[in-house]
This record gives sequence, structure tokens and C-alpha cells, in this order.
Amino acid sequence: MRIAFLADIHANVTALQAVLSDLQRQEPVDAYVLLGDLVNYGPRPNETIDIIRALPKDKVLVNLWGNHEYSVFGGSLDKFATDRGRSVLQFTNSILTKESKNYLDRELDHSGTCTKEIENSLFLFMHGSIDDPLWGRFSVDGLNDNRFARFDYVVSAHSHIPHYVEYFFASDNIEYRNKKRTVFINPGSVGQPRNHNPYAQYGILDTQTQSFEHRSVWYDVDKEQALFDPRVDSFYKERLKKGI
Repeated sequence: MRIAFLADIHANVTALQAVLSDLQRQEPVDAYVLLGDLVNYGPRPNETIDIIRALPKDKVLVNLWGNHEYSVFGGSLDKFATDRGRSVLQFTNSILTKESKNYLDRELDHSGTCTKEIENSLFLFMHGSIDDPLWGRFSVDGLNDNRFARFDYVVSAHSHIPHYVEYFFASDNIEYRNKKRTVFINPGSVGQPRNHNPYAQYGILDTQTQSFEHRSVWYDVDKEQALFDPRVDSFYKERLKKGI
């Protein structure tokens, strides 16, 4: 099975369209995993949701809330680092249609995390971290945690920084030399990368070959920037140029 991982789209339609076009040029994927934060920061949350809703429903294996979906529905704003972050959320909330809110509420997993067995492998999907699936920031510094040992894959988002690490836990399994492999993946951000690479980013996992491809796709940043409402702090459009 080939699975496309998309995370942190953040209402950036131009980036999302570039990613979906890139997917069409690859060997077809069998499933999509959406790791949260479809909305906020970017200028077109409703259009983003319309595109996601158009994906074949039977191919969407996972569709998680991120911290921004949580915040849209009244979650505490105290965890936003700045007033501009709270302000842009209020703007996003004001332009979301009833249909968009219904989709976010009814079709996404509010917990921000789930486990699934796929092709005989156990996956943990989480927007944030194991302790705080919505707001927690997981990075490779935290992979030495025995709670992850039972999983074959741990797929996270939220940091907007991609990673792929194979970690080996101690295991009472002589056949595998007393080691248990867990693969940690973050596909990066489609709509607001923060790894100093402004291209739209996502990932494809092939469960048969156990190979993962992190892809970076050019998109017209100027086009997307031109759509930002002047009521939104310019920081959110300017950062797209540098991937910060």
C-alpha cells in the first residue's frame, strides 16, 4: 500500500493544489492520511476544506484535528504564543462557512490521535505528541520513549519540520537480535513549512518496500501571498517566502 501523508496545510490552497498535482504524476497512492491543521494562518480555509472533501472518502484512512481545528471550536487561546496568532484565528473563524465548520466537526477525529493496523504494521498517528496530541511538539529528541516501542510507525505533524528516523528499542526477540524497530515520520508542512525550505512538503510511504519519500514541491508563493486579507498580520504571508 502506498500512503500519502499530508499535514499542516493551513488554508494554503496554492500549495495544496501543487501537492495534489504532484501526486497525480507519481505512482498512484492507495490512501491518504491527514494529520491536522487544515485551516488558519492562510487565506482560504473554506476552499481548502472543499478540496479535502473531494478526496475519495474510502481512501482517507485518517483525518485528525490539529490544534487549530480545536481552537476554532472554542479551545483555549492561551497556548498561542502571540497576540497575532490569536487575532488570525479570530479572522479565520469569522470567514469559515457553516458547511466548513460542519465538516471539521463531523468528519475529523477530535482527539488528534489514533492507532491503526495497516498491512500488518501498527501505526500511531498524532498531530502533536503522545502526551498532548493537539498541542505537544514532538521531535526526534523524544523518540527514546518506551511507549513507542509497540508501534511499527509513529507519524506526527505540528512542528512543520520533516523527519524520518528508524529507532531500535530493546526487545526480547532473539530472531531479531533483541531489537524492535520503530519508524518515526513527520512529512513536513504542505502550506507553511518551517525547515527553511519554502516548497510545499508531504510524504509517501510504501508499506511493501518499507520506503518513505519526502517530497518538496514548488508552488507560486506570490500568488498565494496576494490573497491574504490586510486584516491578517503580514508575518503570515511573508514567512512563506523563506519557509520559516
